[in-house]
Amino acid sequence: MSEKEEHELDKIRMKKLKALMDAQKRNQASQEKVTSIWEKVDYILRAVMMPDAYTYLNYLKTNEPQIYQQIINELITPDVIQNLEYLLAAIAQSGGVPRRIPKDVIVFLERKAKGIKSKIQVKQGDGDMMDLGSYLSK
Repeated sequence: MSEKEEHELDKIRMKKLKALMDAQKRNQASQEKVTSIWEKVDYILRAVMMPDAYTYLNYLKTNEPQIYQQIINELITPDVIQNLEYLLAAIAQSGGVPRRIPKDVIVFLERKAKGIKSKIQVKQGDGDMMDLGSYLSK
């Protein structure tokens, strides 16, 4: 192989190496951006939820990831993602939010994700049992 051919091969190798390094840098930058988005979402969740609700949500994240993901999809809509910076600024400026999400809401969303219906039964005068929703709608 001539010196000129080797030089051309080295140039091709260098181009490929540079392209690989650039792709790796882009990948790392997008991963950092995703991480920072989820850090911001977590900060917002912490700000808008009662401490016990936030703790319970994290419990679900660890123990029931599919249920956690369904709850997050209910809480974090595309509008929230688009307005992250605005929400962060509003929370920082006001020092928090006036009403925070209680644990009951998280439990409700968990039950909804699991497909659990109300199980409260009411006994009517003649002994018939019916669920509370049907009883209250009468």
